[in-house]
Amino acid sequence: MKNPKEERVVALCFLLLAVAWAYLTLQIPATTIPGTPGPRFFPWLLVTALVILSLALFISSGQQQQPAVEKMEWENKKKRKIDWIGIGTLAMFFVYIWTVDLLGFRWGTLIMMPFFLFISFRLRNILEIALITVILSFGLDFIFRVMFKMSLPMGSLF
Repeated sequence: MKNPKEERVVALCFLLLAVAWAYLTLQIPATTIPGTPGPRFFPWLLVTALVILSLALFISSGQQQQPAVEKMEWENKKKRKIDWIGIGTLAMFFVYIWTVDLLGFRWGTLIMMPFFLFISFRLRNILEIALITVILSFGLDFIFRVMFKMSLPMGSLF
């Protein structure tokens, strides 16, 4: 954004959104199964993240601004190109949702995560890509199934 005042307004709007979201989260019934996170768990995670990020935006908006020359260069860079990596990432995300629905979380993540890492995160080391993919697929599956006792999508083919 160009103006620190605009950034502060956006940060305050997000803080108000977080307060409203927290109020609505309090309306969700508490856990029904002892020892599990319950239905409030993920909304509270999102409220916490929204508060942290909006406070970070508010604080960073008060810091020293860029010189005028850097601002002009930034404006020229913004107008310059279409972000094909961003568009590709968005397209891959929709394919990932379809894959998870079809094959389940574990196998959908195993198939799509290398594409995300290669295209969006620009990783080129095959061993790194394989390690991150396996850890994410099986690690998150283990955490949700065993520790949280929550089932992840199994897929319509299985």
